[in-house]
Amino acid sequence: MAIAIHPLAAPLLESTRRMVDALRQEPSDEWRLALARRLVRQLGDEAYPVFLKMLLVLAESEDEPAKQMVADLLAAAAQRMDLPSGQLSAWGGSTSHAGEESAPPYGASMQRARRRLLDPIEYLTAWYCQQTQRPMLDQALYADALHKLIDLFGRNAQLRRVYADKLEADAGNELEGTFTCESRRILIRLAQSWKQAGHTTEQVVKAALHGAAPPEPVPPGWVVHRL
Repeated sequence: MAIAIHPLAAPLLESTRRMVDALRQEPSDEWRLALARRLVRQLGDEAYPVFLKMLLVLAESEDEPAKQMVADLLAAAAQRMDLPSGQLSAWGGSTSHAGEESAPPYGASMQRARRRLLDPIEYLTAWYCQQTQRPMLDQALYADALHKLIDLFGRNAQLRRVYADKLEADAGNELEGTFTCESRRILIRLAQSWKQAGHTTEQVVKAALHGAAPPEPVPPGWVVHRL
């Protein structure tokens, strides 16, 4: 698999090559999905970003058949609501119980915070927008990763449609405590733009990050803050 852009770490490149080769040897999407799930499970939740980086390596490559294979595989996974996912702590989540006399130390609290399984784009967005067990992702890195993933996933029209619907539905659920207001806004803008026929990857990323002016007027004298 030839890499078209800048050189990346050799172990990550080799892992991506091995993943692609293994997927190619599987006879069906069912077996490929099982292999992908096993890979994510073996990496573990704390190393889920490694899986995301492998997707980014593939997105940067010149191996068009491999990119199409993975997009088709993820389309089958999305149809089954079984996209490879990793865990991040929910922004408002805590497992503390009523009656405790004092709050646990910050580190312990973060370790005990409720965690949610998030698919690749949800994971990246929460990583960028929210306080989790990971340092927050820089905007330039988020935008670059988002661009590559949308371009990769957009190779399958069914994946684009089903995944966009899923992102919009998940982000519209305010009661779960999974996403902050800003995360939900980004995911909804992304999903709505992604579903528009003819929208390019650049337009989708721009809509996700910057959005548009609100349709309703802001009353005079009001100050609107991002929450």
